[in-house]
Order: sequence, then structure tokens, then C-alpha cells
Amino acid sequence: MTKLHSKLIWVILIALTVFVGYLYFMPKQTNDSQRGSAAVAVSTAKVETKAMIRSISSLGTGIANNSIALVSPTNDFITELHISEGKHVKRGAIVAKLHDVQERARVTELEGVLEDQKRQLARLKNLATSQATAQSLLDEQQTKVNTTLAQLDIAKAQLAEMTIAAPFSGYLGLRLVSEGAYVNSGTVITTLDDLSVLRVAFSVAEHYLADIKVGMPLTVTNSAYGDIEFFGKVSAIDTRLDPITRTVTVHGALPNEDLRLRPGMLLNVQLELDNRMAMQISEKALVPQQQKQFVYSVDANNVVHQTEVTIGQRIPGWVEILSGLNEGDVVVVEGIQKLRSGVTINQVGS
Repeated sequence: MTKLHSKLIWVILIALTVFVGYLYFMPKQTNDSQRGSAAVAVSTAKVETKAMIRSISSLGTGIANNSIALVSPTNDFITELHISEGKHVKRGAIVAKLHDVQERARVTELEGVLEDQKRQLARLKNLATSQATAQSLLDEQQTKVNTTLAQLDIAKAQLAEMTIAAPFSGYLGLRLVSEGAYVNSGTVITTLDDLSVLRVAFSVAEHYLADIKVGMPLTVTNSAYGDIEFFGKVSAIDTRLDPITRTVTVHGALPNEDLRLRPGMLLNVQLELDNRMAMQISEKALVPQQQKQFVYSVDANNVVHQTEVTIGQRIPGWVEILSGLNEGDVVVVEGIQKLRSGVTINQVGS
């Protein structure tokens, strides 16, 4: 029994010795194995200085630079109609005329009355110089002349309303009435749009209000033209925000001499808020730890070192580096999960 216990004790002691030896020699063998094994394959990239463009996207609607509906000012027949649908007209071009016989007759009548009253006024003035007439008669005749002048101005204005002309240069829309038709006051005859410049109206979140300035560049695309980009600038910013959506309406102006853009189009707007040169790295290179940001930088011997960096602005896929790295430094962007400081790497995706 004593011999059995003695053998058991020896077995336990030998096992303990082997275990202690394993704990002592295994780390060394592991380190030797790591040094002798192949380097960790990772993708790297250089820190570079390039344009950092910060922008926001929004959906907008195309609006004509100037746009009106040409309507009939009164109830009457259309005697002339000069509408070439979709054609350009200059300011002052006659679009339509209404029946104006009565208005022209009224103007002619008042012009005759005015001439007669002016002759009488001139005669009274001559008599007044020789004390042959009373001043009250002279004043009364002057009042008649002034009254007739006012009536003539009104008649001429009414006659002018019978001719509907283009108030600005633009493109006529579809003809909505026919020559000879009787129209009521307010009846739309056609539309007129100035398309030389297209405005785009879009909404921007309140968060960006302080960043938006008149004159900022913007880019517009539309599904009708695929990837073709149209360039313009911010022309106006609304003074009020929508209290429900907390957004502000912004207008941009786009040159449109080729008339490819039309009012009512759904436009994809890209507004450029900032464009400056900055030192940048891929966002994938960042290793966040608590409130700090780190990267794995690579030295000349392909050994990585965990380096703390200070970051600035972010744009999709990229981040600005304010401190911690220099231009041209190499950092790991893929395979970070396999690394720790001091590990040798093999750059496979530089």
C-alpha cells in the first residue's frame, strides 16, 4: 500500500514538471513560430492630400425663370390669334386680339371732345388777358379739359387690354382657345415660359442652414438624361423654414439654352457645401477605442504600429486627418482584425 502511494506521488510530480515545462517553453516556441511564419497579408493605402468635397443631396422641382398664363382681361370675341405652340416670342409680340370696335370708337370720341375743349380753353385764356371774361369760367373750362383727359386715359387703357401681348421673351405653350371664340374674363388663352434659365426648388434640413450661401455651386441630374450633369448656383434662400418639416426652401439657377430641362421635372440636386484640400485616409483604416481613434501605421520594415490620430470632417468613405499622421504615411485599411503592434505584414493591396 505504501509503495502504491509512493508511485502515485511520483506520477503526480512528473506530470506537474511536464506541465510547468510546457508553460515555460510554449510562449517562446509560439513567438519563434510567429517570427518564422509568413507575414500577415493586409491591404494598405497612403495618406494623401486631396480635395475634400462635402455635399448634401435633395430632390427638387424645375421652375421656369418667368412663367405666366396669358388670360383674357374681359368678356368678348377673339378676332386674332397668333400662337405658334412651343415657339419663341419676343417681349411685346402680339399673341391675341379681342373685338375692340367699341373701345376704339370711345377713344376717337373722347379725342374729338378733348380737342374742342382745348380750343375753348385757349379762347378763354385770350379773353382773360384783356379782362373780358371771368376767372371762374376759365377754371371751369380747365376742369372739363382735365376730366376729359382722365376719361381718355381710361379709354386708351381699355383699348390696350383688348390686345394681349407677351410681357417678356419666352416660349408659348399649347393653344387653349380658337380664333372667333367668345371668352370670359380670366379665360386662359395659352402659357408663356422663360426657359433660358431654369430654377430648381429643393428643401434642405435646418441643420445645414448656416452652411448654405447664395452662389454655392450645385449639380443636377434627371432620369431623362441618365448620368449627364447640369451645373448651376444657389440663387435664393427662403427667409422662413417649414415649421412641420424643419426644412428651408432653396432655389438654384441653371443655364438652359439648349432647353433640355423643363418646368415640373423631378431633379436630383447635389449641393456642394465645402471644397478644400485636406489630408485624408479611408474610413476603414480607423480603429475606434472609447473616445479615441487609432490606425495601424506601417514602417519601412513592414511592421505595424498602433497610432492615435485626430480626425476632422467626414465624407462618404473618407475622413480628414488633423494630427497623428503625415502625408505619404502608409496605413492598413483591410485585415485590421488580425493585427497588433509589432506584427510584420505583407502588403497585398496597396
